[in-house]
Amino acid sequence: MNPQSKLAKPVSLALLMLAEIAGMSLWFMSAAILPDMVAETAISEFRQAALSSAVQAGFVVGAIASAVFGLPDRMDPRRLFALCAIAAALANAALLVVTPGGNLAIMARFVTGALLAGVYPVGLKIAVGWGQKDRGFLVGALVGALTFGSAAPHLLALAGGADWRWSVSIASFASISGAFLCLASTLGPFHAAASRFDIRTIGVAWTNRKVRLAYAGYLGHMWELYAMWAWIGLAATVSFAMSMPETEAIALGRLLAFGAIAAGGVACVIGGLFA
Repeated sequence: MNPQSKLAKPVSLALLMLAEIAGMSLWFMSAAILPDMVAETAISEFRQAALSSAVQAGFVVGAIASAVFGLPDRMDPRRLFALCAIAAALANAALLVVTPGGNLAIMARFVTGALLAGVYPVGLKIAVGWGQKDRGFLVGALVGALTFGSAAPHLLALAGGADWRWSVSIASFASISGAFLCLASTLGPFHAAASRFDIRTIGVAWTNRKVRLAYAGYLGHMWELYAMWAWIGLAATVSFAMSMPETEAIALGRLLAFGAIAAGGVACVIGGLFA
């Protein structure tokens, strides 16, 4: 193996991880900036929840559509990643021009989530194409990048202060940058296309007990994980506000949320080493 090919794997994985972090910085943006949006515009509790929930709902729809149409296998996954990252950035940027908490804002978050189904899962597909024996680490590293990206909105909101539009703009710019980082990576020697989608295989999720239990466990895990990631910042802020000024409570809540989520990213990488 020549020196250039030896460098291809770590360079491509580094580019892919940075692209994943940048793209996933869009996910919890509305949750991170919610206190500032509410301070500017009255938003009902239902609409506050909808701003965050719409992203998760959109991701489910996007992931199902991607699987049914086999998009990552019908085109270069790097191009799919890039297109979705750029489109998601534009959907996120729509928050700058629509009414905060309005129907269009909620729809923009739904579309953002749907497009991120072309970022996170597709990034994993690209990563596992770089190895077989170290596939556990490859998955752990990419999930770690996803986790760091999910923590990033709280750090951006902390840096932007009360100017939530600045945070939204930086996240959108980061996602567009991530698209080009992914395009600069290369596909690994173990990259392969999946078989065509067969709707009959959905029955395996119910008839095969092991698969059924795995799905149930993953559903429960995602339920608690995304509930915690979406609301830990706000919950911490409310708690801190009982003993300190509101502005300090918001800043400390964002810092705690970033640290709590990012710590999971570190654990994913370490866990991947043992997988």
